[in-house]
Amino acid sequence: MTNHRIHTIYFDFGNVLTLPSNGYLTQFLNRIAEKYHLPYSKLRGAYEKYRPFYDRDAWDSERYWKAIFVAVGSTVDPRDVPSLVEEDDHCWSQINEETLLWIRALRDEGFHIGLLTNMPVRFYRSVVEPAPWKDLFQYQVVSGALGLIKPEEAIFKYAIQLTGKPANRILYLDDIEIHVQTASRLGIQAHQFTDLHTTVQQICPMYDLPYPPAYVGAS
Repeated sequence: MTNHRIHTIYFDFGNVLTLPSNGYLTQFLNRIAEKYHLPYSKLRGAYEKYRPFYDRDAWDSERYWKAIFVAVGSTVDPRDVPSLVEEDDHCWSQINEETLLWIRALRDEGFHIGLLTNMPVRFYRSVVEPAPWKDLFQYQVVSGALGLIKPEEAIFKYAIQLTGKPANRILYLDDIEIHVQTASRLGIQAHQFTDLHTTVQQICPMYDLPYPPAYVGAS
């Protein structure tokens, strides 16, 4: 039976809807560091430092990658940028099929499902928009389309308004603690996502949610 308190469940994209990205990302940035003779730690730092500009759609792909290379004392040939973008997208787009099955189970129980994510519009159009699972998400809150990014309160307020329900009837799962803290401060029932098994053990009994299909720990 549907929990009458929770109306909408918002999911983050990277590391929640997808498989953990860190391993893919580490390998990718290591390859760049080796190819261009760059220090990995500074490269990773610049990649993360400038990501908010990219996710907000304030910078396009070329400007983002040029800034990263400049930060480590190098330059990138614009002709190399498309391949960098393609490899970077791959790191963040490996869908966790078990999470999708759980989302389908939640939809079947009558919960509204939303996507609340930091990503450029270009990534959304190339990865999310054509995906067969896109229609699982009744609400889609994408940072690049709004010019807002998590953990800014404005993007969470927008997500709340979309549902037409009070914040405390929204459940939100995100792997980044500061995003969870901001959502919680606005009254959303927010929890940090670690992995699917651990997360469902915690929140399914708490909110009377259905477990993922064939989940061993379900009672």
